[in-house]
Amino acid sequence: MSWCPVAHIDSVMEGEATCVVAEGEPLALYRIGEAVYATHDICTHAHAHLSEGFVNGDCVECPLHEGVFHIPTGRPISGPVRVPLRVYPVKVEGDQVFVQLSGEDAEHG
Repeated sequence: MSWCPVAHIDSVMEGEATCVVAEGEPLALYRIGEAVYATHDICTHAHAHLSEGFVNGDCVECPLHEGVFHIPTGRPISGPVRVPLRVYPVKVEGDQVFVQLSGEDAEHG
């Protein structure tokens, strides 16, 4: 299980989603306080990029149909989304953000 470097910590801003691609996977990174989270960037309801959505606290709203997901768990909060987002383990070492993409460790909220 390897960690993939995906961003410099300064590029992940509080209250915003940052789009990155790691090994061909579109991911959205979020900073909530001192923690950094990663989810799949594509909404599970329709093909929309969550990195273009609205971040409010620990939730992200899809820009297409306004479905809301809980960022740390990927859990759907309000419709029309029903399927959880895939979430990925994240670690920060120095000024680098790493995400673990292994299918065994990535999980649905």
